[in-house]
Amino acid sequence: MTILVTGATGNVGGKVLARLHAAGHSVRALTRDPARAHLPAGVEVVGADMGLPDTLPDALDGVHKVFLMSLGHNKRTHDANLVAVARKTGVEHIVQLSTLGVAEVEEENDTPLGLWHRQAEKALTESGLAWTILRPNGFMTHALGWAEAARGDGVVRSPVADLPEALVDPEDIADVAVRALTEPGHEGRTYALTGPEALTARQQVEVLGAVLGRGLRFEQISIEEHRAVMAGLYGEATANGVVAALRKALESGDDFRGRLFPDARRVLGRPARSFRDWAEAHKGDFA
Repeated sequence: MTILVTGATGNVGGKVLARLHAAGHSVRALTRDPARAHLPAGVEVVGADMGLPDTLPDALDGVHKVFLMSLGHNKRTHDANLVAVARKTGVEHIVQLSTLGVAEVEEENDTPLGLWHRQAEKALTESGLAWTILRPNGFMTHALGWAEAARGDGVVRSPVADLPEALVDPEDIADVAVRALTEPGHEGRTYALTGPEALTARQQVEVLGAVLGRGLRFEQISIEEHRAVMAGLYGEATANGVVAALRKALESGDDFRGRLFPDARRVLGRPARSFRDWAEAHKGDFA
């Protein structure tokens, strides 16, 4: 059985790929630039672009299962492209990475970010293929963006100060994805993935400072300042979609990102990792 991993050089896809390969599964990595992909020896690497459907049939040839992820404003198109080709090439099961909020927010109240994911999910669930959908909350690894500040003046800046979020460790997302890809019984299921506690950004900074043994201070910045940083990293369209979702959360007071869901514990048979667990594991990134 061959499993194709998209986003194979990324934060979650790379972890899924490494776990599958270490467990002895036949795994194929999809990337737009195979020459720049530094992947484990023995992993088959194929070059393809989910924005160009004609490049996908060879990548999916002989594939039985897919871990599907794409980012930003292209998600609905990229996911739909791969699903359409997968139907023709004999893929049996797709595990899709989506986001928390698709079920928690009514469709008429969707932000652009929510709409992109809702449409991507719809392309899969209406395809006739077996599917599993993972809906994680925000990633704990976003705190790595604070590393430079932690090493410098000790002032961590964010536009969100007191909105609780039950962040999730991408390691746990990858563990759930691998279970869904390699065990029976996950077809037709949707998993909302959160950590075991809801923390505000201020509280995250306090935990991080305690783990690092140094005083860190939180400073709130404007949403526009944050949008400018996001645009530099991910482009204008994606940054605008993320900021629209952020504004809506702050204005509406909707607390769904602070809710705790039991799905990670149920699938993994253990508690999800806490933010303190994550910080302990990533001390070196802040040194």
